Formats: sequence, structure tokens, C-alpha cells
Amino acid sequence: MEGECLLSVLLGQLKAFFLTLILGIFSGGLFHYYHLTVRKARIGRYWLYLIDLILWVILLLIVFAFLLLINGAEMRLYVLLALACGIAIYFRYLSRYMTPILSRAAQGSVEFSSGLARAIRSPFLHLFCYWKAQKDKGKTPPPGDSGN
Repeated sequence: MEGECLLSVLLGQLKAFFLTLILGIFSGGLFHYYHLTVRKARIGRYWLYLIDLILWVILLLIVFAFLLLINGAEMRLYVLLALACGIAIYFRYLSRYMTPILSRAAQGSVEFSSGLARAIRSPFLHLFCYWKAQKDKGKTPPPGDSGN
């Protein structure tokens, strides 16, 4: 009876370890995609700080949500080791196969983001140019006014 309980606990921990290992592999892939996207986008230093912060918050929320599902968000040493091992496995063995795929995805993301930014910015630029033209229109003297 006691042996079955111990075995059940051990199998639960092994299941949590392997699921967390897969989560680490996924996190490594997400970080790799982010790295390729930032490299292709050639983002300025200050924007990069903001985007880094956003990435880590999103990654933290994803990892926490999955750890909540996997093992009730218990942070034990084997959980941290599984995450670290998953990331290491991704970068050591999988990244070379995923780089071409993620590079194309990163390029597509950069092009989509650029197009979206242009589409959002365009009406405001047209409105500003129209406003400036209307403002400048009022500064010219009326025709036939010689300044007398």
C-alpha cells in the first residue's frame, strides 16, 4: 500500500518533470524567434529595452500558466532544472533545424508589423498635412492686397 503511494508520487513528479522539460523547449523556441525578429527589425536601443521587458512578462505569464496546469505552480528544484534543461536541449539540438523556419516567420512578422504601423500612421500623417496646409492658407495675404 505504501509502495503504491510512493510510486504514484514519483510518477507524478516524473510527469511534471517531462511536461516542464517540454515547456522549457517551447520557451527556448519562443526566445529564439524573438531574437531573430529583433535582429531582422533592427530596433533602436530604447525600444529594445521596452520590447525585452514585454517579452519577459509574456514569457513569465506563459510559463506560470503552464506550471499552474502541470503541477499547481509548485516551484521545486526539479522544475527549475527541467526548464533549464529544456532550454538547453532546444538551443543545443533543435535550434539549427528551427532557424530557417523561425527566420522566415520573423521576417514575416517584421513585414506585417511594418505594414501595420504604416497603415496606422498614414491617416494621421494625411490629417497633419491637411491641417498644416489649412493653417498656412490663412497666412497668405488676399489677392490684390498690395499691403497699403
